Amino acid sequence: MLENDRHSLDGAIRPTPVERVRQRLAGWQQRAADAEQNRTLSQATFDELFDDGLLELVSPRREPLDTPGWPVLMEASRLAARACASTAWMISLVGGHAAIAGRLSRACQHRLFANGRPQLFASASVGPHSRLLPDADGTRVNGTWRFSSGIEQATWLLLNAPVTDHDGTPGSERMLVVVSTRDVEILDTWDTCGMAATGSHDVLLRNVLVPAEQVFRLEDIFAHRTSELPGDYLYSVPIVPFITTSLLGPVLGCAEGAYASYIESLRQQKIPAPARERLAHSAAQLSAATALYTTLVSMLHESGQTRRSLSMDELLRLKRDRSYVARLCLQAIQRLVEHAGASSMTRDNTLHHQWRDLQAMVAHRDVHWDSAMLGYADFVLDAPACPHALITP
Repeated sequence: MLENDRHSLDGAIRPTPVERVRQRLAGWQQRAADAEQNRTLSQATFDELFDDGLLELVSPRREPLDTPGWPVLMEASRLAARACASTAWMISLVGGHAAIAGRLSRACQHRLFANGRPQLFASASVGPHSRLLPDADGTRVNGTWRFSSGIEQATWLLLNAPVTDHDGTPGSERMLVVVSTRDVEILDTWDTCGMAATGSHDVLLRNVLVPAEQVFRLEDIFAHRTSELPGDYLYSVPIVPFITTSLLGPVLGCAEGAYASYIESLRQQKIPAPARERLAHSAAQLSAATALYTTLVSMLHESGQTRRSLSMDELLRLKRDRSYVARLCLQAIQRLVEHAGASSMTRDNTLHHQWRDLQAMVAHRDVHWDSAMLGYADFVLDAPACPHALITP
């Protein structure tokens, strides 16, 4: 994996992001259980993430800007998830939103980063009563928006939806609005059995006016840019394949952490042959998941470096293989959890904590099994006859 340049402006050698993560692992692992119980990461963990620049790996304000940040983000989050999947989620999913900021207008970026301090961008999903309404001075935002990970520490909130006309009819285009979190009310709604420490609360906005300079057509921001922007390729190429694949870093890392936890629990035991067989089987599945994960990251990185969009075939294979990586991780750890027995099903059991987190991540829509597999199958069956169509890597 590529890592950001290790030389500071004064020529001194500085730790790479992955090295910084490795130095933090023991502390994050010690805090993981408390973070799950508190339903948020500790302030100490957030301070470390900010201080180490781990929430700005793809930010337009990082240095140096002309080196790829996404492969580093993937590897840093994968490693972090071995200790705490929620911490990894902050690095990859929440920290990854900074790449969207790098695609906004220069005037908007200047406003977002005006105070010179690190910025954290949360997002939220449309709810039944979420509305964007037209206004002479911009767009008004109303309603409850769902599942905003990292919102307690975020400085900006990214929302998208169609703008609804005054008669209540949604427009045909989705718009992206950038809202200051000072205008957001956090609802204490996050109480889940997995990924609890992400603090993914719903948020309420009451007639918040977003100035026109912070409102964009979603397609213009997410699509291939007509003119190359300076800096990271994430600011130029279609960004959705990268955003939706960022989930795999925490998924694979969490599975690797769970596997390591299981091995540690067995070290003082006499292990019967069936248990050793399950252990080897899970190890093989994780090896396969790692190989496929590496292929996907490399493919996306190559497409970014050459500033090209993925073909439909590549997009559908990406979705297929992304879901398959998640399924392999899930199956590998489920086998170990089943063997561990009912007595291990306690809140403070590290393996079960990681198992809860893994199940929550694999339920995410970006690795949804049926839609990924059916989408690929439909494409293959509708494509012109090709003897290798079913096994294209």
